[in-house]
Amino acid sequence: MTALAMSPARSRAEFDEEPTSIIATLGGLIRGPSVVVNEDTPLAEVRRLLVELRVPAVAVVDSHDNLRGLVTRTDVIRVIEADARAIDAMSGFVFALPVSASIEKAAALMAYEGVGQVVVTSRTGTLLGMVSAIDIVRHFAITAGHLAR
Repeated sequence: MTALAMSPARSRAEFDEEPTSIIATLGGLIRGPSVVVNEDTPLAEVRRLLVELRVPAVAVVDSHDNLRGLVTRTDVIRVIEADARAIDAMSGFVFALPVSASIEKAAALMAYEGVGQVVVTSRTGTLLGMVSAIDIVRHFAITAGHLAR
């Protein structure tokens, strides 16, 4: 695996069992592919990706593409070793919900656990993407009529 891999982009129709005019599930909030790096990727490269791609977190996988953890913007600040790798900075405890989970459930989990994103998985556990707190706020602003899509 290269240092950077993008999970395939999927259409909203692939995520929602019954698409509606209002996004109803986490699958509908996934805006693009997730940024994924190998656990041995230098932390300097992870930092560069976070800044250049303006994403809140990067998924970390092992050599078999199994999800190992997440590296957030805050995580890269905490590690000061010059030769640090993604595995050295990542949080190995990841909150994940299935693609069909409600947005309210994700909001409640994130608020309760104090995290800024959840991993969204398929029914078989495959990484489909991530949803951030900003994605959820945007959804509720649209739903309330305060923001255009």
